Amino acid sequence: MQKVIEVKSLEKSFGKGTNLVEAVGGISFDIFEHEIFGFLGPNGAGKTTSLRMIVGLLRPDAGEVTILGENPHKTGNKLKNILGIIPQTPTFYEDLTVEENLWFLAKVYDIPKDIAKKRIDSLISQIGLEEKRKAITKDLSGGQKRRLNLILALTHDPKIILCDEPTPGLDPQSRIVVWNFIRNLPKQGKTVILTTHYMEEADRLSNRVAIIDHGKILVIDTPKNLKASIGEGDRVEIECYGEERDVNYDLLVDKLVSQDAPLPLEDVSFSQHTITIRALNIVPKLSILLSFIEKQGFGVKNLSLRGATLEDVFINLTGRQLRS
Repeated sequence: MQKVIEVKSLEKSFGKGTNLVEAVGGISFDIFEHEIFGFLGPNGAGKTTSLRMIVGLLRPDAGEVTILGENPHKTGNKLKNILGIIPQTPTFYEDLTVEENLWFLAKVYDIPKDIAKKRIDSLISQIGLEEKRKAITKDLSGGQKRRLNLILALTHDPKIILCDEPTPGLDPQSRIVVWNFIRNLPKQGKTVILTTHYMEEADRLSNRVAIIDHGKILVIDTPKNLKASIGEGDRVEIECYGEERDVNYDLLVDKLVSQDAPLPLEDVSFSQHTITIRALNIVPKLSILLSFIEKQGFGVKNLSLRGATLEDVFINLTGRQLRS
């Protein structure tokens, strides 16, 4: 696979002296043609700063970026037709219609009229704004504005799309429309960099995910491999209560992994009255497991069942939840 972006030891700090804050601390990675590369991390982790350095909008303190062999900080004009940037905040002319905003950008990029018309019609259709193409953009809903923001970056048919937090505040229906649109971009020959703090978004869309926190990349891999790295199988959380005040929860965990347990369990942990068990194909055996817990003098207050998520990976790496 061809590398389209190479990032080597990229660093950026803000402030001076005792107020100096490291935003990005020596990150390195490659992005390959026709993949969706996800940057997953909490707000303030360094995602947007990294993205701005990659496209040449922010000069790094150290390190190097190349896009198709070009340094964006030295030859930025050569890359303007290759890159499409979707910023966090929707950016367009509010007194123009949806269609007029797209035509304006087509003229900026000197796109021939016949090609521009086909492309604009296609983009409006793909993102579900047909009924709003003549609407003044300031009158659009928040979700419609974000969808317009998405297709504006594609007006000049760029090869690489940089998508910075595309769905905050969107209703579920609009979010699915945006997700489907982004998911289809590699099929159209595009490479996508996606920054997000939504684990489900990174999981559903990304071919590979870089988990970043405090300016450092903690791990890079496929969502499937990342989730498998913390244990395969179902994750069961059982919130218990004891019949006596001084019941020993640690003893219950010990019994669940002992030879006396009714099921072969190895990955069992306990925190705040909740036992967490990861095991393969545990659903048909839940009744046996719950009966055993009750025989040890515990009642079951609540039970939840799910597969591993990228937030589990983040917690495994950092010891805390993925803050927004």
